[in-house]
Amino acid sequence: MKNHVYTSKNTVVDVTKIYNGAVNEINLDFSLDIEEGSTDDYVFENAPDVCARIFEKARGRDENESYVALQIKVTGRYNCLCGRCAKELTKDLCVSAEYGVTRKLSEDSDEYVEAPEGLLDVGELARTLFYLELPQRVLCKDDCQGLCPVCGVDLNLSTCSCKQVKKGKGLEGLKKLLDNYEE
Repeated sequence: MKNHVYTSKNTVVDVTKIYNGAVNEINLDFSLDIEEGSTDDYVFENAPDVCARIFEKARGRDENESYVALQIKVTGRYNCLCGRCAKELTKDLCVSAEYGVTRKLSEDSDEYVEAPEGLLDVGELARTLFYLELPQRVLCKDDCQGLCPVCGVDLNLSTCSCKQVKKGKGLEGLKKLLDNYEE
């Protein structure tokens, strides 16, 4: 049996070659195309790299009983701003997953991916995994104090003399309004 390695932009793979025994493994290495405007808060130094392996994990009596798996890993480095103090940050993204490959899903599953007509779109799976793993907000450190809402000083580096709203006091007006509404 042979292994196939693909490095092209075509990330749709014919997995029937694995099911019918022509090959036992297909490897893909490619860069992920990022949709413009979809990662406005993140600037990637390079397009994230994808490394995928589709292989026969267990041979059945026939191709309908064989268990085919997909291992996928997406890595990249991006620049962003801290969500509290706006400090410039560089972060690494590394996410990996393994799925069973089936020709038809009977119900939604996080453990299996569907390869209708024997075709598996690894690029679309990598893109989905990538976007789901990007953090909604990145902090420079867990206890980042952020910026003063009055003068804008970075509270991690210094204190300010502004009359800041004390925690819990800022929503008193809203609480009074809601209390009056309920009466």
